[in-house]
Amino acid sequence: MAGQFHHHAKAQSAAPSKSLTFMKRDGSCVDGPIVKIEPKVVTVQAQTGPVTIARQDLLQASQGGSLVYSGRSSWADVRGVHLLPRESLMLKFRNGKAVEGRPFQVTADSIVFKRALWKKKRYVKDRIVTVDYLRMKPESDAFDSFAQGAPAMLFFYPEFYDRLVGVEGRIPVHLYDAVQVEDDAPLKCSSQ
Repeated sequence: MAGQFHHHAKAQSAAPSKSLTFMKRDGSCVDGPIVKIEPKVVTVQAQTGPVTIARQDLLQASQGGSLVYSGRSSWADVRGVHLLPRESLMLKFRNGKAVEGRPFQVTADSIVFKRALWKKKRYVKDRIVTVDYLRMKPESDAFDSFAQGAPAMLFFYPEFYDRLVGVEGRIPVHLYDAVQVEDDAPLKCSSQ
């Protein structure tokens, strides 16, 4: 799965679904539930104790192999995303228009949506400005608690209010942005 980092195996607490994996820009990873989120840092309860990660140092956060946050612009992440039921991609174009749907196919230079049994619509990468993964909200008590406070949500979703319109129960994960440098390097947690 290009663009997604693999969760390394080790003993976990009784509720692994509430645990997230945080990959820092140096390739190291921290596993654990969120203890606290502030505008510029997140504190994770790792096995060794609380670990604080600055937003600028966070590359990706995932739960069960599914991204919750991405700090890079990556077409490889768009190609590698695995959508669950009720999840989709939101494409925004240079002309200001947007389209949401489940891709039939993602290639190196386009995204194809199926519009009817026999009809497909191809969107060329050169015309796409951003791609957001509209994923189901993670199962986590901590995620629910900081979701109640909008300032904390800004840590993961800087455009929280703009992006959450019409995406009830889902969160936007910014996967690709044409104005940023594209980073399609495969990601894997380095040993600590």
